[in-house]
Amino acid sequence: MEKKDNMRLYKIRGYRKVLTAGFKLYTENFRRLFKASWIMALVYAMVCGCTGTLAAIKIPALTVALLKQLTALQGIFIKPLLEYGANFIMLIVLSLLSVVMIALASATIFAKLKEHQAEGAISIPTRWFAVSPKLMWRTLKGVIFTGIIIAVPYLLILAMLIFLSVTQPETLHARLITISTTMLIITVIIAVLALPLFYVLMKYIMEAPCSYWRTMKNSYGTGLRYWGTLFLVFFVSTLVVTITGLVVMMPAHILNIANQTAHLGLLMGDPLGMPEHITLLTYVTFTLCCFIQFYVSQVMLVHNYYVYGAIEEKTKDISSAQQLKPENESVS
Repeated sequence: MEKKDNMRLYKIRGYRKVLTAGFKLYTENFRRLFKASWIMALVYAMVCGCTGTLAAIKIPALTVALLKQLTALQGIFIKPLLEYGANFIMLIVLSLLSVVMIALASATIFAKLKEHQAEGAISIPTRWFAVSPKLMWRTLKGVIFTGIIIAVPYLLILAMLIFLSVTQPETLHARLITISTTMLIITVIIAVLALPLFYVLMKYIMEAPCSYWRTMKNSYGTGLRYWGTLFLVFFVSTLVVTITGLVVMMPAHILNIANQTAHLGLLMGDPLGMPEHITLLTYVTFTLCCFIQFYVSQVMLVHNYYVYGAIEEKTKDISSAQQLKPENESVS
């Protein structure tokens, strides 16, 4: 009973206990979470494999074109992107599709977390695919809306750089350090303001049906108030996932570097120097690595689940204290 109480969602916790509870819940129930999610995780991994393989083969040509534009002191972006437009668009489409698939795959984990939220435990799945389409759609909407909010400022920065590269390429080169520093500062500010959105996203998915924008309006301020807790949990969780991910993705990274080096040499007139089956090998390697990486990354989702619960309980505790205070004053 005490163990179940320690693992319940709505409980005031510091960031250390949030991390501990998240790791414990994830590791103890990994087989159940895996059984509930492996089909969608495999589909995501296959799309991710296509993205990684295409990037490994096609990025060198785009890189060379960009470098030639840069050394010629001309517009940095436009000509290479037009010249390799089909590959560039395909990479963008596959990248966006990978985001969609990881959101849908994560919905299967969310389904089991909602079960834990309601019942305090995660049951063994009775079917290979038991997540409701409504929850998958809600998860996808939440991820898309959150991604749009975060992406819009960066897209505006990119648009401004493209505009400068077309209209004032000399100014862009002359003040490259100043512009880069300014963009870095703006990027940090955007990242700081974006952190509470992860709390908003979790609240939107875990609670009763409500529009994303209304949830954001009512909850962003709360997430901002507990920014320090969110940051500590997010930082430690990201650090663990990144270090583990580097190990997991190392075979894919090695093949990626080998492919890019070989294709870069091919553009310079050298022979490819790679076996005929390298494309298939690259795809299989990326797919397997992305499949494992999906389950590594879900640690962050479980941590976000517990930090959401801790914030909700703290907010509820503060609200109760504020309601009792006027009553006590009136009695006195």
